[in-house]
Amino acid sequence: MTLTNIYTLTLLPVAGISLLVAVYGWRSRSKPGAVPFAVFNLGAAVWATAAAFAAASDGVTWSYVWVYSQYFGILLVPTAWFAFALDYTGRDKWLTRKSVAALAIEPLLALALVWTSHRNHLFYAHDELFAAGDVTTVLLLPGVGFWVHVAYSYALVVLGTAMLVHLMLTVPDRYRSRTVAVLVSIAAPGALNLAYIAGLIPIPVDPTPYAYAVSGAVFVWALFERDLFEVPPIAPTVAHGVAFEQVSDGVLIVDAGGRIVDYNAAAGSLLDDGVEQRGEPFVELFPSLAERLEPLDGPVETVDEIAFPVDGHERYFEVTSRPIERGRRHQLGRLITFHDVTDRLLREQRLDVLHRVLRHNVRQETNKILGHADFLEETVSDDDSLDHADAIESAARDLVDWSNQARSIERTLAPADSSDAPVDVVRAIESVLDDLEGSYPDAEIDTDLPEAAVASAHVSLEEALFEVVENALEHNDAATPRVGISLERDGEWIELSVGDNGDGLPEPERVVLERGRETPLEHGSGLGLWLVSWTVRASRGSLDIDVDGGTTITMRLPRAESHDDAASGEVDDAEPIEDVDPDADAIGDVDDPLRDGSSPT
Repeated sequence: MTLTNIYTLTLLPVAGISLLVAVYGWRSRSKPGAVPFAVFNLGAAVWATAAAFAAASDGVTWSYVWVYSQYFGILLVPTAWFAFALDYTGRDKWLTRKSVAALAIEPLLALALVWTSHRNHLFYAHDELFAAGDVTTVLLLPGVGFWVHVAYSYALVVLGTAMLVHLMLTVPDRYRSRTVAVLVSIAAPGALNLAYIAGLIPIPVDPTPYAYAVSGAVFVWALFERDLFEVPPIAPTVAHGVAFEQVSDGVLIVDAGGRIVDYNAAAGSLLDDGVEQRGEPFVELFPSLAERLEPLDGPVETVDEIAFPVDGHERYFEVTSRPIERGRRHQLGRLITFHDVTDRLLREQRLDVLHRVLRHNVRQETNKILGHADFLEETVSDDDSLDHADAIESAARDLVDWSNQARSIERTLAPADSSDAPVDVVRAIESVLDDLEGSYPDAEIDTDLPEAAVASAHVSLEEALFEVVENALEHNDAATPRVGISLERDGEWIELSVGDNGDGLPEPERVVLERGRETPLEHGSGLGLWLVSWTVRASRGSLDIDVDGGTTITMRLPRAESHDDAASGEVDDAEPIEDVDPDADAIGDVDDPLRDGSSPT
């Protein structure tokens, strides 16, 4: 077998491996880096194939054709490598249509110079057919265009390699092996090509295509053993940059001198379009906000409901200013964030209006219904009419119950400063039992309570306890209703359990609480359990409901140590929460039908 045949037959498998890897990369084209990866390996396949046929050609014309055809692959390799590095390392924002078109200029120009070099001698100063043993090839003497192309190509290779080296040094260990494999794939052909161009390898044909056998093998290993494209690595610095641009809140960085250093797209929407704001004083761009955030070297500060025009509409933002510090004494600037609260404010306004109007109308109209029901009971004598009057009165009282519960729930949605009040749970339970005394004469209530137990809880805790105990009594169908109340201290927590011997809480009620929302088909029968759930959550505690031969509700609340240690006598009695209707002036003083000792359910 001649040397030519050996050269040709050994290059064709190399081309085949590169082509298969290119096809696999194209099949994963939706993954970062896959498309330029496929182009890179396609270039290697074309280069090796053309080199093989150039060595096997006997005629002068075909020798030139195949030698020049190598450049269809040669010119793809460095450009595709650079594009791959950009895409794979998370810098794909630079790969726009304009940038890709710019990257294509040099390869297209070099390709034109190659195929016209026999006329202008810019890319190759001289060319002639050369025979070395059995191998016939074209001897080409480099011209100015060749060296410019080499410098440009290796600049792209070096830049792409630098990005991948940075990725390798910054990603977690589990991603490094695949990045090393990618670097080896360009190091092998790059080193061999440089040695050949420098004359360190004294052979008449370029051995670079052989190096793509190493690249193909390494790529196959990285693809199938290290999931090259399945979970592409991303450097923390790149991830931070992506997060900075894509976060929905506006982020603006101000230096210690009060000038804008950088901002993301969301913050840019608050600035004048078409004007470069970087380097401008913050006080000139946001004068009213700067006055409220002065001084810029102060601690963390938050300003609510600042209005800015966005796309022709006024939006409201919660603005937070935080110091950017290096060490304890060196403040580099400020990080100012803009959180859009427009939708939240509108929702709060709607809820406030609906709540006020419905509460006003429900209480006023319900009192009318109760008045008419009382009139019917006094004027009719037949049993059927009395039953109807009783039903009307019962339904009206339920409406008033829900109105009162709605007011209690409103308190649980109050600001966070009402969530850390010291509440003596023992005295709150005793107050609840005093309120219920006489309402359920047949019930047996057993308590196992310490002298005092102070929890750090929401101010509506006593109302929630009332709901739990009253429900255990009211909905208990046992011949002799029994309720057991016990309290234990568990480290930094207080566990209060209320159990009964009834039929158990219906499953729909439990499902709704566990899911955290109601649906048209699955919903609770009232607001009582929601009040309990939201109060415990506002108290930073937990709620557990166990149904087994009755219902046991366990509240787990954080202890208020400084108050709990005072124990008996030294803790002020928990003040009962006054049931004051804030809309009383608007609707007139009306008699509350529940002042007879009954309570919401």
